[in-house]
Amino acid sequence: TLSSITKEIGGDKVEVITLAPGNRDPHYVEPRPSMVVNLRDADLLVKVGMDLDMWVDSLVDASRNRKIMWGSPGYVDCSVGIKKMEVPKGRVSMKEGEIHIYGNPHYWLSPDNGEIIARNILEGLLRVAPAGDKEYFKKRAESFISRLREKAKEWKGELKPYKGTKFVSYHRSFSYFAKYFELDYFGTLEPKPGIPPSTAHIANLIKDMKSKGVKLIFLETYYPRKFADMVAKETGAKVVVLPTAVGAMKEANDYFSLFDVIISRINEVLRG
Repeated sequence: TLSSITKEIGGDKVEVITLAPGNRDPHYVEPRPSMVVNLRDADLLVKVGMDLDMWVDSLVDASRNRKIMWGSPGYVDCSVGIKKMEVPKGRVSMKEGEIHIYGNPHYWLSPDNGEIIARNILEGLLRVAPAGDKEYFKKRAESFISRLREKAKEWKGELKPYKGTKFVSYHRSFSYFAKYFELDYFGTLEPKPGIPPSTAHIANLIKDMKSKGVKLIFLETYYPRKFADMVAKETGAKVVVLPTAVGAMKEANDYFSLFDVIISRINEVLRG
């Protein structure tokens, strides 16, 4: 997703290499030696931040590329300026699952945060780019943001009839999405982040969904379908398989089509 937005701003002035493809669970990326080679030659490192991609830090150290280390001009943390949701309070322990200590990191699934991401990437490019390329990047960034604002109005209009609709998902991937589009996040198939569904949790979730009339399940592409289907069978809910990042589905090949696919799939089910 960050690669897609970087390409939108950088155009033919940048070469973008994706370390973490969008069709994989972002919590479990396997570092590889080839990544170190890519980082060694990079002028800019663009990160999600908020501890989601901490795995890359050791690779940056191994690359010995000081240009992209924390605090350097070529280091971009796209979470800067994001209004973070679900920041844990008090002491955090492993009993609570794989808690993100800085809050929910799936912030790119809200169009307004897409604008913040774009501005963070632009600032990074302006710090490292030759003087002659800076206006080019600025114009492309403003064009991207303008198009994003127009599309966001369209997307919001498409889901407006379903304001307040309750849904569950496998992992809590859709918090920022739900807030922006005014949907009601009812719960998750996971009992706690990163912990597989248990029989007791699924039974309680089915009971609660029945009592509240929850008829919608969002399933991220990289999670097993069996638990969602089990709950759907018992509650009469519909399962909607959704991409949560660019590249998670073939049709979701850039930031705009990512939302197009998500909105159209939700729309199709809710209309039915």
